[in-house]
Amino acid sequence: MNKIAVFITKGDSFKDIEGETAQRVSKYLLRDKDEKTLNIFEVEEGDLLKIKDLHKYEGYEVVVFINGILFITYEGINVLSRMILNQKEFSVIAPVSNEGKVLHQRHAPPFLYQTISVFRWAAGEIYKEFKNTIIEVNEVDDFCLVFRKKLLNVLPDDLNIIDLLQIIKNRGLKIGIAKGVYVHRYGNVYESGREDLLAHVPSDAKNILDVGCARGLFGELLKKRQKCVVTGVDTDNELINIAKNRLDNVIHGDIEEILNKGILRTYDCIVCGDLLEHLCNPWKVVKGLKSHLRKEGLFIASTPNISNWAIIFEMLKGEWNYVPFSILSGTHIRFFTRKTFTELFKEAGYKIKEISFQSVGVPPLGIEFIAYLKNRMTEINEEEIKSSEIVIVAEV
Repeated sequence: MNKIAVFITKGDSFKDIEGETAQRVSKYLLRDKDEKTLNIFEVEEGDLLKIKDLHKYEGYEVVVFINGILFITYEGINVLSRMILNQKEFSVIAPVSNEGKVLHQRHAPPFLYQTISVFRWAAGEIYKEFKNTIIEVNEVDDFCLVFRKKLLNVLPDDLNIIDLLQIIKNRGLKIGIAKGVYVHRYGNVYESGREDLLAHVPSDAKNILDVGCARGLFGELLKKRQKCVVTGVDTDNELINIAKNRLDNVIHGDIEEILNKGILRTYDCIVCGDLLEHLCNPWKVVKGLKSHLRKEGLFIASTPNISNWAIIFEMLKGEWNYVPFSILSGTHIRFFTRKTFTELFKEAGYKIKEISFQSVGVPPLGIEFIAYLKNRMTEINEEEIKSSEIVIVAEV
């Protein structure tokens, strides 16, 4: 039985609870049921881990180096390990990913995923297509590298593990990409133009409030599209500092506290894009913002759909795994269905102008599961259960 040592560095990680959530998911996916073949070691920084440090870990045949936050399954690690042991002409093998600096290492998933189960399905589909195919390349990204531990014997003891690829290339050793092993990486999650919400903002709106503005890209796009003044609100100092260069005004703080300070003005349009689910009291905020919206002004809001089929599937298995920047984000403390999201605005005295659903697509196994549910509960709204996001447009 081949023993595998997996070294995970923190690398570029998310802050606070999302970073902790990502680490939990990463370790959950790598869980070895008998804990006899795979062991995980967490490292602060990759550039501090040297070859001589790895020599101390005896009894392992394969070393996996993971740099930063990514998701790879236990099965994927086993496939990579089998490949590096069997294909001895390669010194290092790397997987493919949805994100990466190297073009030939990128691979779009067959369908999008919001839960661990659906991610596993996507990774499984890619393996079915490519199986154990390895292509020789001159360059790979360093987010995930697999090599035989024996390789350490011919490398300088003082070499930082983060510099392994450069040494491999300098010595003319072979690098391979496993086309059938897929990992998930996060791109820039704080930079979203939200064209879906942009389409609902009236072209004649002059004063707009964007609550949860992040880096301010949404407001910047609005200002390019029409003549308007955009005020952004966010709790993150780093994001606000970038938003200051894009928006007319920025307010640093929690909207639940800002409402009581009397610093908000009257706006033609208020936007809360995936914000209300993060608040302790979204009911109070939606009602409080009503007094800052002019007559016939629009309140545009979106929220993840907790009645999505993939969440129901997980729950029926007894699972409720938080996944960063998904329906079950670690920062979400309130959850809504179409009905409860609509009631949130109606109870605050708004008139609902429009409510719509957004879907990231449903894989074949998801279609089967939805059909199974509909056979037993005919009142299920198929459009709603397929959707991952709910968008509401309300007016005073």
